[in-house]
Amino acid sequence: MSVQQKRVEAQGLFAFARRVLGKEEVVEAPVDPIDIRSGIDRALRQARRGAYTPATLAESAARAVATVEGTLVAIDSIHTYLSEALELTAEALAHPDTTKRAMIADRYDELRSRIDTVAGGAKFEGVNLIDGGRASIEITLPDGGQPRQAIGHITLLAGERGLSLKAPSELFATNDEVEAARASLFAARQRLDRAAETFLNQASLLAPSLGKTPETGEV
Repeated sequence: MSVQQKRVEAQGLFAFARRVLGKEEVVEAPVDPIDIRSGIDRALRQARRGAYTPATLAESAARAVATVEGTLVAIDSIHTYLSEALELTAEALAHPDTTKRAMIADRYDELRSRIDTVAGGAKFEGVNLIDGGRASIEITLPDGGQPRQAIGHITLLAGERGLSLKAPSELFATNDEVEAARASLFAARQRLDRAAETFLNQASLLAPSLGKTPETGEV
């Protein structure tokens, strides 16, 4: 199953989690698609209000799922920057003029900085899952369930620990440097897709906890 298919299936999960956090009546998760980008605004507003201790297992699970939703929006933004960077490298190969290539290299390096900005600012529900830190989410389940569920951390910064996108030190003066940059970009896109799939898989494991309380296990 592709990452995109998994995202479509996760739409109801994200909406369900927001319903829990919004204190609305919990009903069966809808299957209609939702606007993920509207979720990032809610997550940002909640993050600015500060962290608090969830009162129930359902709330803990909902906050974890909401974090994943916001993180996926950030991943989409990084993916857009990688696509633009690939277009730049193709343009560089088409222009042998070193001055033109230097200008392209400057824009390429700017995109690397933007990736770091997005990854560094991707803090939702008080947690950043893709920056240079080690933050993760761990949820202790009630007796009878698994001992814990976790949403792990995956570094998606532009540097070596993340997407391994090197700065164009030669300003794309040689085809070898441009081709190396292209190879790194393709690998970075694969890493992004694997990260998105991992987060979706981890979030889906929390679905059974969204409608239960640790005390009774009932909605």
